[in-house]
Amino acid sequence: MGEETGMPPGSVSRGRRRTVLVASVAYLLMLAVIAVVWPISLNSEGRQIVIVGPWTGDVIITVCVVASVVLLAVIVFAVPARRWWWLLLAPLRIVAVAAVALGGLSLLVLDESVTPIVADGCDTGYVVSERSFLFAASGTVLRRDGVVGTEVGRTSVDDGHKPLSQQSYLAVTEGDTLRVWNTFQSRTEHLSTASEPSFVLPRLTTQTGCGLAGGIDPLAEPAPTSSPIVDAEEGPAPAPVGDSRERVARMAAVTLEAAQGTAVDATGSPVRAPSASDLPCDGTTGVDLAFATDDNAASYEAVLAAWDAAGFFHDRAMQEDLRDDGVVRLSARDRTTIDGLLHFSLSAECRAG
Repeated sequence: MGEETGMPPGSVSRGRRRTVLVASVAYLLMLAVIAVVWPISLNSEGRQIVIVGPWTGDVIITVCVVASVVLLAVIVFAVPARRWWWLLLAPLRIVAVAAVALGGLSLLVLDESVTPIVADGCDTGYVVSERSFLFAASGTVLRRDGVVGTEVGRTSVDDGHKPLSQQSYLAVTEGDTLRVWNTFQSRTEHLSTASEPSFVLPRLTTQTGCGLAGGIDPLAEPAPTSSPIVDAEEGPAPAPVGDSRERVARMAAVTLEAAQGTAVDATGSPVRAPSASDLPCDGTTGVDLAFATDDNAASYEAVLAAWDAAGFFHDRAMQEDLRDDGVVRLSARDRTTIDGLLHFSLSAECRAG
């Protein structure tokens, strides 16, 4: 061994022993962290988790497990092996390499963030843990007490969207309650306090004006949506902005009427088109429809055909069909393989006269 490395055999042996010692201590430290963090979630059936900065207990445990596997691999490779030990160590080293590769892959696909909910410029005492994988996403609302968070609710999102981490939410304190609105598919969606909040929580603090940044200012004027300059052959010319609620409500009715059979939501209840008076008009207006029918594929094609028959210019984005007539913008997504529903979004600029 000394001839191959250019170092005395004793020096190589001491170096390996030192590596094994350091890796073993670090390995035991990783196991200790797992032993402290994991029982908190386990004993509460997942309703409580550790939160350290932007990391949740799940992320901490994952990182510690991956680090433990790497350290174990270091130990296995650093232990001096006599020839007859190779019958045991060779398979262990192969397993160690495979485990390190799988651990690295798990860290690459792990996309989880923790974002505090800010209202009136102050920390509300709540955070939201959001995770996404491909087109799937979920969010857990947690009441934070020190380094432990207790689950008090969940967010509803689609298309891998993480609204809290992207600051596309509204948080308003009123009396003893905290009301929160969050976008569903994209941070460009319009949020209005005139609609039903995404979730309502007990108010934990009465502080205001702390100077923290977070979310959308509910008192700010909605930013006007700039209409792109479109060639006559490429799409409709933008129309003057007015009260567009009647047109949005009419297209919502056209969408539901085109569906094959009865349109029902995720709970099995029939979906009804809103009336114009049900829609907001505070700079923008719109409605989101999500429903299933007896034949989602046929219903999806029938809705697109009905939109085309109404004179809408058609376009296509990634996994999304778009329509526009210069006033109302329509979006359609077939999410049958994900949640069993068809998703339609109808929106327009709106200025009540």
